[in-house]
Amino acid sequence: MTLRRIALAFVPLFLSVSVYAGDAEDIQQLLKSKQLPQALDRADKFLAKSPKDPSIRFLRGIILTEMGRTEEGIKAFTQLSADNPQLPEPYNNLAVLYAQQNQLDKARAALLMAIQTNPSYATAHENLGDLYARLASQAYDKALQLDGSSPAVQGKLKMVGSLFGNPVAAKTNTAPVKTAQAAPGTKSSTIATPEPKPAATPSPTPVAIAKPTAAPAPAAKPSAVPTPVPTPKPDVRDAEKQQIANAVEGWAQAWSKQNVNGYLGAYSNSFKTPGGQKFSAWSEERRKRISSPKSIDVKVSDIKIDIGDDGQAKARFRQFYKASHLSSTTGKTLILEKSGSRWLIREERAGS
Repeated sequence: MTLRRIALAFVPLFLSVSVYAGDAEDIQQLLKSKQLPQALDRADKFLAKSPKDPSIRFLRGIILTEMGRTEEGIKAFTQLSADNPQLPEPYNNLAVLYAQQNQLDKARAALLMAIQTNPSYATAHENLGDLYARLASQAYDKALQLDGSSPAVQGKLKMVGSLFGNPVAAKTNTAPVKTAQAAPGTKSSTIATPEPKPAATPSPTPVAIAKPTAAPAPAAKPSAVPTPVPTPKPDVRDAEKQQIANAVEGWAQAWSKQNVNGYLGAYSNSFKTPGGQKFSAWSEERRKRISSPKSIDVKVSDIKIDIGDDGQAKARFRQFYKASHLSSTTGKTLILEKSGSRWLIREERAGS
């Protein structure tokens, strides 16, 4: 599963000042011309002033990917998804990077999140199909290793390989996965998006893959007619768990950044406050405690998520808290409920 190098057609996203569009277009042009260090430097300088801008953060993730800094690219798209869960493109690109690392379960969960966010996102649907084809080819290849005399398995493997013009798909695993071709979002009502000229927008070209010097011999026809390969049904529960994990990460990040509005926005209006306080009184107390320290650092790890039949979810994890006057490590449990497309905290408990 390979990442396609695609010329990005930039779409302004949540922009209201024309200079922002100019900066983004300059970064995009540097990216197209493969001046990656310059593009990254320009993006970092912009984000130092406007750290929340999703368009530049998206382009920065692409730049890191093109530079081969995969882990940093994953971190960039993960944070962008946590802050903007309504955007499907970062989830899609996360899936590409996970697939490159052969973390296929994470790739599948990210693609399901992209589709859940935007059911009409064709690229994510195509990538999910390619991912399932790769999983099928690996399973059939393993079956042949165990029983090489099975003509039915040989036929199925050939069928999967023919999808990508490769008679033995399991040997190469070259099913391509597309990255998002444009910065996510919608066109700004105040900035006109220039139509790309044909000369300036090259056709997408895949990463070069070594090809055999001679055409492979055609595979022998199987003696038995291959049965159709069933398409595995997406596990919606996995997508929900990923969304819940993103909500927990977003809550911790808002706390770390002392973004009180973002932190409080992670809680449901029906949140059970400690001691039965009114939510308004509890919120004011939390606002003071989060704003007071010079700095706060909150990290979560080992997240375990269970979704009940009552529509609520339980997220258990280790919480690492450090402020200018205190540091602690503790178990934490959050009870969350779904409100629209978001998972919000209904109850908070110390310990697991």
